[in-house]
Amino acid sequence: MNSYRIMKSKIGWALFKNGSVKPSAEAPTKEGLVKVTASLIAGKAASVKVHNENGSFQELRF
Repeated sequence: MNSYRIMKSKIGWALFKNGSVKPSAEAPTKEGLVKVTASLIAGKAASVKVHNENGSFQELRF
């Protein structure tokens, strides 16, 4: 199973695959990135950890 995290970035929000420093996707809003992420992981076994603006853990989505 692939694991990803959504975190605040310089241009808004970014999706990172665990272990990577290069974002897989970016969007200006968290909500926009969640929608992009859903389409990227559709049909795959993946987990996504969503963080708050300060970096603390917010929730885990599948």
